[in-house]
Amino acid sequence: MEFLLGNPFSSPVGQLIERATNSSLPSEDWELNMEICDITNSSEEGPRDAVRAIKKRIVANKNFKEIMLALTVSVGSVCR
Repeated sequence: MEFLLGNPFSSPVGQLIERATNSSLPSEDWELNMEICDITNSSEEGPRDAVRAIKKRIVANKNFKEIMLALTVSVGSVCR
């Protein structure tokens, strides 16, 4: 369970997810979302790091826009 400890936004994919789910964005940044997919799929730790960061954005978050952007990132990561 050690992978659950620490900041989920400290990994490269976590940092991109943090940017892609920022509530100050006017809408989805599909270029950034595709970059997240590429990084997620290019390393063994990518999927785990992406899930941690997306979960952090969704669980106990009261900002609807951040939640929706996180869900968009997660669907894009799965469908690609």
